[in-house]
Amino acid sequence: MSRKYKPSPETAIALKAFETYLHNEQYGNDYIRQNKNYAGTFLEWITDHSLTPVQVTHADMMEFADQIRNNGSSIRLINQTMLAVRYYYAWLQHDGHATHNPAAGIILKGTIRNVPHDLLTKTELEALYERYEVKDNRTYRNKVMVGLLVYQALTRDELERLRPEHLKLREGKINVPAVGRQLSRILALQPHQILELHEYLLVVRPAILAERMNERPGRKPGQYKNTQEISRLFISINSVESMKNSLLHLNYALRKLNPKYKHAKQIRQSVITEWLKEKNIRTVQYMAGHRYVSSTERYKTTNLEDLKEALNKYHPLSL
Repeated sequence: MSRKYKPSPETAIALKAFETYLHNEQYGNDYIRQNKNYAGTFLEWITDHSLTPVQVTHADMMEFADQIRNNGSSIRLINQTMLAVRYYYAWLQHDGHATHNPAAGIILKGTIRNVPHDLLTKTELEALYERYEVKDNRTYRNKVMVGLLVYQALTRDELERLRPEHLKLREGKINVPAVGRQLSRILALQPHQILELHEYLLVVRPAILAERMNERPGRKPGQYKNTQEISRLFISINSVESMKNSLLHLNYALRKLNPKYKHAKQIRQSVITEWLKEKNIRTVQYMAGHRYVSSTERYKTTNLEDLKEALNKYHPLSL
């Protein structure tokens, strides 16, 4: 059973509406795409079994999960698929098309959680920021973003969601909006970040915006004048360059500075681990935007050795 398939016209319409619902719930684009694919797997299955979503029972869901398992899927993948189905039924209930959620409570035991590993030290994190060289407006923008990764542990989706009004420079703080599973929070800025952000807002960002808005042959105004994009705190210079691509190029630059660096998520994991060495767990839970304290507890250094042992035990290469 493939997770990607060509849906029927009716199913395609349903998945499009489901996608809109997830966007309205402020989940990230990658997370939305993942859940849309998993929900598509479920819709393919009920179509094969001549069921409609409102006819599906808890027993049907267990049969669906069992078939996924028999096809060789991991417990993690099954649970991710069940979560997507729960989201799908939450949308149906929201729109009044269903009265129950047959996937509620179906969580298979035995999942091995992702283990924070290959973490960067506090010195290595700060070195990434300090050694990143500013050469022009683009690299100035990038350095400001690196600062928010290293000192506030923001996610990529949060960087993309930020607006200038989220900055409270007089107070030395930033208001991080809720994005997907991440809760909103207000975080303190480092003194040098306040100065750099002030310069970015007054000089660099307007220059980037002016360059982007320049009319050039073959450019469509709907692309480079997109209201949603140019209202962001961090904007791309060219309409064809999404912030995802900008961050990809930033990753290449940071890897040159430290070969241990992998991606922005690694920075976030490293920062949260460092925070827990100095602050109580509830404070770190708030600063990280975690909905549940259990999400924060997995970063405690006292648990890392046990987690690493579990990783070594269950990693495919150890079999």
